Amino acid sequence: MFGGERLQLEQKEIGYLLKQITEKIKVDADSSLKARNLTLSQVRVLECVFAAGGSATQKFIEESLDVSHPTVVGLITRMEKNGYLHCYVDERDKRNKIAALTPRAEAAFVEIRHDIASLEEKLVKGMDARSRSELHRLLEQIYHNLT
Repeated sequence: MFGGERLQLEQKEIGYLLKQITEKIKVDADSSLKARNLTLSQVRVLECVFAAGGSATQKFIEESLDVSHPTVVGLITRMEKNGYLHCYVDERDKRNKIAALTPRAEAAFVEIRHDIASLEEKLVKGMDARSRSELHRLLEQIYHNLT
């Protein structure tokens, strides 16, 4: 800020805007998920395990979500404690720990998916299908540029 003037939205850097958007999404999502004793990061784990057919190795979750081993261990430990995952050692390879959805997770996931769809609609409110598609394409390009 210069002379007490705030930068106009269109003057802010893309990285800054993306960070601000991400923070708002996380705060909103964590607030709505608090009643279920979940965080947005934990929901991403649920989505990953659900997409894998209901169970997945910790390694698969790490790679799918592009997060570190200690991060996944912490997430899974809290989720198991809260009754969303059941973890066990893979009988075929004792080095692998498998996380499986519990009935509680499966029941909550239906509602969570609805909440996520509502948030997605809020994000693109006022955009037509073409604009939504272009936004998606541009965000994927930004992500690709950083990987």
